[in-house]
Amino acid sequence: MSRAEATARLGWVTGVIAAATLPHLGHLPPWVPLLLAVCVLWRLGVATRGLPVPPGWLRIALAFVCFLGVLATYGTINGLHPGSALLVVMMALKLLETRRARDLVVLLLIAYFLVFAGFLHNQSLPWGVYLLGVAWLTTAALQQATRTRAPLPAGEALALSGRLLVGAIPVMLILFLLFPRLPGPLWGIGASPGSATTGLSEEMSPGDITELGLSEELAFRARFDGTVPRNSELYWRALVLDEFNGRTWRRSRPRSQMPLQPEQLSSGGQAIEYEVVIEPHGRHWVFALDVPVAAEGDEVVQAADLRLATVRPVNERRTMRLTSDLAAVADLTLPPRDQEHYRRLPQEGNPRSRALAQQLRAGSADDAGVIQALLSRFRAEPFYYTLLPPPLGSDPVDEFLFETREGFCEHYASAFATVMRAAGIPARVVLGYQGGEFNPLSGYHVIRQSDAHAWTEVWLEGQGWIRVDPVAAVAPYRVSDGLMGALRAGEARAGRSVQAMQWRRQAARVWDAANTWWNTSVIGYDDASQRRLLERFGFEGEHARTLVILLAIGLAASLLILALVLARGLLPKRRDPVVLAWQQLCTRLARQGLPPQPGETPRAFAERVAATRPELAAGTRALAAQYQQLRYDPDPAPGLREGFISAARRFRPHRWSRAVR
Repeated sequence: MSRAEATARLGWVTGVIAAATLPHLGHLPPWVPLLLAVCVLWRLGVATRGLPVPPGWLRIALAFVCFLGVLATYGTINGLHPGSALLVVMMALKLLETRRARDLVVLLLIAYFLVFAGFLHNQSLPWGVYLLGVAWLTTAALQQATRTRAPLPAGEALALSGRLLVGAIPVMLILFLLFPRLPGPLWGIGASPGSATTGLSEEMSPGDITELGLSEELAFRARFDGTVPRNSELYWRALVLDEFNGRTWRRSRPRSQMPLQPEQLSSGGQAIEYEVVIEPHGRHWVFALDVPVAAEGDEVVQAADLRLATVRPVNERRTMRLTSDLAAVADLTLPPRDQEHYRRLPQEGNPRSRALAQQLRAGSADDAGVIQALLSRFRAEPFYYTLLPPPLGSDPVDEFLFETREGFCEHYASAFATVMRAAGIPARVVLGYQGGEFNPLSGYHVIRQSDAHAWTEVWLEGQGWIRVDPVAAVAPYRVSDGLMGALRAGEARAGRSVQAMQWRRQAARVWDAANTWWNTSVIGYDDASQRRLLERFGFEGEHARTLVILLAIGLAASLLILALVLARGLLPKRRDPVVLAWQQLCTRLARQGLPPQPGETPRAFAERVAATRPELAAGTRALAAQYQQLRYDPDPAPGLREGFISAARRFRPHRWSRAVR
């Protein structure tokens, strides 16, 4: 192999190494990609500039030091991140000792593992397409590395590897659709706890949700089985905040962890079944349409404050089947102790809000009158719903109600709940999302972080918890049409930003539909999805399980047979005794300085031997003639084969042979 061919093969391999390592850069300690870059440059220098290959003792020492480095960085060598780091380190050090095609093959096999590990880091559609391209490139490089002749042109190599991958699609589909699956998506093994905490938090202060107002990040998707509720009914409950310190609302741990009792809920007869696909957020809460009444499976539990929560944090994308009742009534009766809890306020702070509550109480006949009086105040006076509220001081509720009068949903929910409590009405704040954008291409509602919302719930005797959204009094279009309908026309900077988002959302619908299909049909394909697929074809219960097991056994047996057949093809074949005898004769002549030349026929070889060694002329000419007759005559003379083999084995070029007469 020429130096140019070896360098070309090395170029393919280093390109694959760079492409396979790219998805891991954000998860590796800086010294690992630096080590890889140094090793790649050094190996290219060895190939092109004649740099020395590092000695074996140095490579062993580097391997030991790098192993300790990974162990010191992660504290373990188990898991996705340390495992990926070890693979990259192994690939870097292996590159320094590449001499033969086998070494390049080992590097490319490591690259395949890195492609799979990269998919565990990120299962989005763009990364999936990219990693498929890397697998394609790796397959092409594998062909180039194992060729005994000159490397193929890049286009031909890629076309050949593409045909190989296309040919593997049927087997891939069978394995993907029918191979027995563990509960939960396969890709969940790559999730790391606490890796994603974007979105809502367990506390709410003025300005917290405002920060999400312009975020295009996806929170979750929802698809309804039947009638789709109006946008004004799409209140997605996440968590309930029931403690207030004068500025910040938070949830009380013991109370929020109490399970829901069956007698707390009364059906309203408006049950809706739907599916939610929740993006990873690192918390336990589930986004469910108000009021959730049931969840499929045992991974979701319902708390006494009506929210749904998962047993394990949502560290990977989760698909859930839920049922909600839009007219359900909760807590028709509330124990006095709980009523007192939901009326509690700090002893000091926000004095004008407390005075307003007493004023509303004095002018109203009952609790419902107090609620309507405050909502009427929001409608009648110049309150504004804005993404750019001014900062608030030590008494934020007072400053909002009597001075700035500009705020986002958390300002209104906090102020409303505070006044209600000051008036002696049990109240709490609910965090979640409101509305969502329907994508007709996918059939899903898309709910983004910009749809984050806060509203209030008040408890009335004989009616239970009632949702009151003060934003609907100030900006009704926020509830019916979403965020754009609520923003004031004069809100220059924020308004322009949201307008810019609108055309992007419109242009992104096709892309969102593709992502929805990818997330639900590929990434979210689990044991339940497989069961539903088999049920469509009439296989249910144990029959479906038996079918899948039999298919798995049959496929495994087929692959084993294929492996044995391929392995048999790799075993050395039994050589023809005639050819072997002729090759042994040629070897003896080569030792006497008479090797056969490339492309030389047996007769031409015999004539050259006869010209150089006349004493061997008769023997070599006779043997060459017999060999050609045995190789090309379909009906050689009887006994010729055995006679030729015996004579060729007895032929000795160092003395005149009478073996052939």
